[in-house]
Amino acid sequence: MNAAIASDVKVQQILQAVRNILVKNGYAGTTISLVAAEAGVSRGLLHYYFKNKDEMLAKVLEENMLASVALAAGLFEKSHSAAEIAHGFIQALRTVLKADPDFFHLFFEGWAVARQSTLVDGRLKALYGQFRMAVRDGLAHALEDGRIATTLSVDGLAVLITGIIDGLGLQLVTEPSLADDERIWAAAADGIVRLLES
Repeated sequence: MNAAIASDVKVQQILQAVRNILVKNGYAGTTISLVAAEAGVSRGLLHYYFKNKDEMLAKVLEENMLASVALAAGLFEKSHSAAEIAHGFIQALRTVLKADPDFFHLFFEGWAVARQSTLVDGRLKALYGQFRMAVRDGLAHALEDGRIATTLSVDGLAVLITGIIDGLGLQLVTEPSLADDERIWAAAADGIVRLLES
């Protein structure tokens, strides 16, 4: 195994430990020692990759958000109508909640930490902007090629759809049982379709 691959594997091992500890203890209860123990590495090696826990949180958030940007861009490529776009967003949200149930816990923890950390604040704002722009660009292309027909601005739509997704995420973090109610998913998809066709 070459050094670059070993390094990538080690970083991923550390980031998984960061995720585990953040989800279990929250940011305030996360320490370098706990992360090092969870990752099975020395504190020195942990500091080789990350100066502090703000950097670790920012990197975890970056990985999550970049995956979300790619997911948003991909769903527009596969969708041929407003209904397919709306159902794509809802299905993507459901998939994230099933595959990574801690995604929104980490996301909202990040926003809380961003109030005190300029590093996390800057990184999260930039990444969140990338996600919204991926949605905006997908909407613009869908409008151009006739998959959606709306009189609303694509910038405004991107903000609204992002807000719907985040709002659902927050509600599902606080009340996970809502995820089992198909009426909620149907209503969310219908609401997005109505926005895309208004």
